[in-house]
Amino acid sequence: MLGNPIDYDKKFKDKFPILPAKFDPELKRYLKLVSGKNVLDLGIGQGTNSIPLSNLDFNVTGVDYSSKCLEICKNNCDKLNLIQSDIRKFNIENNKYDLIISRCVLHFLHKDDSYKIMKSMKENIKKNGLIYINVFSTQDPRLTKNSTSKDFEVLDNNVLHNKINDTYISFFTKEEILELFTDLKTIYISEEYCLDLGFGDAHYAGVIKYIGQKI
Repeated sequence: MLGNPIDYDKKFKDKFPILPAKFDPELKRYLKLVSGKNVLDLGIGQGTNSIPLSNLDFNVTGVDYSSKCLEICKNNCDKLNLIQSDIRKFNIENNKYDLIISRCVLHFLHKDDSYKIMKSMKENIKKNGLIYINVFSTQDPRLTKNSTSKDFEVLDNNVLHNKINDTYISFFTKEEILELFTDLKTIYISEEYCLDLGFGDAHYAGVIKYIGQKI
């Protein structure tokens, strides 16, 4: 493992933003393809997708490094199975999950670690199961902006190292994601440039959303 995970508990110690729990439209659109009820959310955050899934009687296991996020999840949905852990240290049980989600998390790791997690996701998902990921694209303005900052070290393969807190930000291309999941059936892939109203101040982001199915 390289560097530290993003510590949201520390970052938002004074004022932790509360986000609404509602389905990503891409996931909601293809939810009927999920053949079973077991879901794993790697980096569950505040349960954006997992709380609605649990309310539909899915059995959701959520993993997150942030104790505050897990507290919010528990307060909003006591049916979730919550685990506090760095997702790089979490072993995915083979042939258990019908849907594995990792939304807005993998880009906050060095690509070497992200690649290992993606490999584990596709190797351990059940047959006909779905994988849904959401990552920064190379169109994200932060790739250019942070590349010129003295706080960041520019590495190969569109990876930036934050020298202040020893964390990483990785940026992906659509071709790269398709290659990483070449042995899955692509159900959906998009690249978007949009206004992000999530954690922190509103800012523009470039994102890739991918859904693949193990056949």
